Amino acid sequence: MQNHLSILFATLFSFFYFSSTCQLGDKKELYPIHFGVQTKAVLPSEFLGPVKTTLANEGFQSNLTQKIGFSYGALVRADFTKNITLESGLNFIQRQFKAEMNYTDSLFNVSDTNKLTFINYELPITGIVKIQLAKNIFALVGLGPSFTFKPTNVALIDLPQGKHTFYHSGGVKKFGVDLNTQAGFELRTKKSGYFYIGGGAKVPTAYLFNWGGKYSQQGSSLSLIDFEKVNGAFISFDIRYYLPNIRNSGIQFKKGPIE
Repeated sequence: MQNHLSILFATLFSFFYFSSTCQLGDKKELYPIHFGVQTKAVLPSEFLGPVKTTLANEGFQSNLTQKIGFSYGALVRADFTKNITLESGLNFIQRQFKAEMNYTDSLFNVSDTNKLTFINYELPITGIVKIQLAKNIFALVGLGPSFTFKPTNVALIDLPQGKHTFYHSGGVKKFGVDLNTQAGFELRTKKSGYFYIGGGAKVPTAYLFNWGGKYSQQGSSLSLIDFEKVNGAFISFDIRYYLPNIRNSGIQFKKGPIE
């Protein structure tokens, strides 16, 4: 986990340095660049896909339910025109799940619960259309692909009572592509930067991970297994802040004829 955070913070610094360097100087920028940071609440929604994944095999049943998670990251925005913007960056996403498992037969009724955390990184590329509503207020809508990286598989082992064992695992494809959408409002100030609030949605083009469950008894040949695919889609509540353009202070050298 520390390695993942180190990579993210190193990238944040790189974005900051690149953005600041592009904004310094006395030349007018052809495509103004803004550096920003964002945080968002990850909210599961049945509208985009199943929130609960169920495994069932005879007396064995297991439910994996997506809960509220979070995301944060860095953004770099280039303004091509007054109304058209292209934005990219790097985001860390952490989804939370609740796992409920149960086995029932004529002799036993065994159950247990657990929590699962699933992380991934994304590199979104978003085309944004801006509509000016007032002098400093804009409405924004955006759409674009998101290239994702899932660093690890996941697994849970539960031992609720002595000889009873529930084992779950999730296999992932390391790289994938999702679709991101967003809509919100932005307040712009020259000295304090840009403030954005809005919402969005992530629609995966493939499953998040392949979830498998198994129940077994020690000293018994009984072993019940099932597999299902976890969707992982979500809507989000987004808050963003973009730094103001950085300019050199003091007297600026102006080019002219040498006398």
